[in-house]
Parts: sequence; structure tokens; C-alpha cells
Amino acid sequence: MRAILLATIFSFLFLFGCYSAPIIGEGEVPLITASKNFTMKDGWQESFKLIVGDSTTTHKVIVSSVATKAATLKIDGKSFTLTPGQTEQVSLKGGTIFVTLNNIEEGYVKFTISLSREGIPPSPEEKKQNGATCSVNSECLSNYCSNGYCCSSGVCCISDANCSIGKCNTTTYSCFTPTLLSDGSPCTSNADCQSNHCSNGYCCLSGKCCLSNSHCSSGEICNTTTHSCVQVSVYTALAAQEKANSTNEGKLIARFSALFGDARECPGGSDAYKQCVPYISVRADKLSSSTFKVTYSYSFNGTSCCPTADVLEITVDLSTNTTTPRWIDTSITSSLADTMNSSLQSNCVSALPYIACKV
Repeated sequence: MRAILLATIFSFLFLFGCYSAPIIGEGEVPLITASKNFTMKDGWQESFKLIVGDSTTTHKVIVSSVATKAATLKIDGKSFTLTPGQTEQVSLKGGTIFVTLNNIEEGYVKFTISLSREGIPPSPEEKKQNGATCSVNSECLSNYCSNGYCCSSGVCCISDANCSIGKCNTTTYSCFTPTLLSDGSPCTSNADCQSNHCSNGYCCLSGKCCLSNSHCSSGEICNTTTHSCVQVSVYTALAAQEKANSTNEGKLIARFSALFGDARECPGGSDAYKQCVPYISVRADKLSSSTFKVTYSYSFNGTSCCPTADVLEITVDLSTNTTTPRWIDTSITSSLADTMNSSLQSNCVSALPYIACKV
């Protein structure tokens, strides 16, 4: 009876030990030179060898626990938990290994032990976002690696310098060829514009670009044809008169004005004549922002003894610095001025009626 009891206890212990921690592959321990696949259950253990220099080392892997979506492994006493697709780097006396949990099926844990990460696809948590550096497609969450970066398609990039053609879209991290913008279009760089000139946030041919006067500085206006800010030129009637006076026609009128002034100062003679000696008045009428009509005319003080008439009109365009004369009374000539001057010099009194009524 005692012998039967001992046999029963021994059998129970033997069976219990085999169930809780069976040793798989009790034959020759496999040597891992690249990678090896394992299929094990909770509580199972197996050994493997690694080459270290001229010798080999033996290591033990145990499946500590198995759940529906995770498994805990222990290698040489180092414990870690993996989910399907996840890889754990483990440093051992014989070197570094990479353990990848492939899947869990009907209580069996299927995993791979590799000597390098090459060929091991990263888990979703390890995959890289667009714009990250990469070397193979499997590293990227988009499963697309190009030009050394992750993106969805095309040539991947993180800056314009990565694109041999076009620019880099830093939202999608892909190179694209932009449509060049016309003058007046919003832009961020010269490369955006057909004119290859982006300034003040807009395209134009040169200078500071604009859409309206509000985009220009004080003293500038926006040329809405060229979309460039231009300096405002302030044109005055006085500047127009000075320009007209500098012409040959203006100089001739100025000579007559001086002769009339001399005649008024002439001693002796009738006060009526002196009262009628004319002087030249000048006025400038504004035709546009830069164009004026400068008019030279007779003007009299007191009683008129000769009819009043306009003598000369000079149209002055200050923006182009040009003049156009138009004689209304052509009796004023250089020859007449010479005659009047001679009369004043030789006989001042006799010249007064001539000056007052002849011109």
C-alpha cells in the first residue's frame, strides 16, 4: 500500500512539473546567427545560443504569462511585456538581441529573436510621422519613405532645399511645383511671383509692392497698374511759373516787363501816359496734378489808354519737365524790345506814349 502511495505522489509531481514549466527542445540548443522564431505557451521555457568571439553563450527564455493582447517574457532573468508587433531590445552577456512579439493565438505566443533590427517592422507606436527621417517605407506611419523623409506621396521634404524642383509643403512634407502669381497677388517669397519679386506681401516688378495706398508709406501712393508704391511729387504753380520764365519766350516777356518798369520811372512827360504804361502779370492755372497753363498778359493801373490783351500762354508739365508755348499777341518781338529800349535811352519823355499804346 505504501509503495502504491509513493508511486502515485511521484507521478503527480512529475506530471505537475511538466505542465508548469516544460523545457522545449531538450535536444541540441539552437544557435542564433541571424534570427529564430519561437512558439511557446505560458510557463514554457527554451534555451538558445549566441556566438561571443570564439565561443558561444547559452541563454534561457521563459514565457511568464500570456494575456489576450500581451505576453510577458523573461530572458536570463530580465522580464518585459510585449504586445503584438512590438519589439524589445535586450542586452545580454552574449550581445544585444531584439525580441519581436508577432502574435498571440489560442494561448500560444509566437515571437522572434533577432540579432539586429534590420528586417523587423516597427510597431504602430514606433512608426514615424510625416517629416521624420527614414530609410525604409516600414518606418513611416504613411508606409512611404522618399528622399530620406516620411510623407504620403511624391518627393518627401522638410524644406525647399530638399526639393530639386518646386517648393516644400511643410504641412504635407511633399515637394510641389507652385503656380507663379501675377503682380498684385499675395506672396511670401520671390519664388511665388512671375516677376520673381515679392515685397510687402505682394508680387510686383520692383520696389515696394501694393494693392492700395494703405500699403504704402507716408508720401507714397500705390500705382494700381504696376502694383508698386511710388513717391508722391508735389507740383506747385510757383514751380510752373519758374519753369515758364526760364524758356526763351518767358525770358522775352521778362525783358518787356523790365522795360515797362523803366518807363514808369521816366522823369517828365504826361502823367496820363505814365498811368497807362503797362506791366506784365503772370498767372498759373492748374490743368492736372502736374500740368499748369502759365499766362502772361498786359495789366494797367488807372485809366486804360490801350486795349488789354493776353500776350503768351505756356503749358508746363512738371512731371516730364516739358513746355509748350502759344503766342496770342505776336507783336512782342525781340526787335520791338530793342526799339523800346533805344527810345527810353535817347528820349525818355517821347518814349512814354509809344510804350503805352504801341505794344
